[in-house]
Amino acid sequence: MKRLDTKKFSEINLFKKIGQVAKNAGIIVIYPALVLYYLFKDKNVPATSKTIIITALAYFIFPADAIPDVTPVIGYSDDLGVLYVTVSQLMKYITADILEKVKAHIVHWFGELEEIEKQENELLLKMANDD
Repeated sequence: MKRLDTKKFSEINLFKKIGQVAKNAGIIVIYPALVLYYLFKDKNVPATSKTIIITALAYFIFPADAIPDVTPVIGYSDDLGVLYVTVSQLMKYITADILEKVKAHIVHWFGELEEIEKQENELLLKMANDD
């Protein structure tokens, strides 16, 4: 298996990957990837947390996953796991502004508000339970 190269993370590579897999991976995978992207861009998130974010997003971008993305249905389950575990570790930094930016991207790409609101509600519920 190839070694994960966190240098593969860049805004260009992230959005290229999202563009390639958005419809196949679905909102459920793209949503946490965007949350992490906006956390990475947020000046209030510490550098140590940004290192974790870069690693998670690099794994998402990296073509040699534990489960190949071309595998139907389960191909993104490893990506999803990495993304959601990372989001759950950084919940305290997620703001309403970040969620609005994510929602705007998702609506632009998918045009589906119902699934976005479901993802957002689940994330907000997790945030409330962590307090």
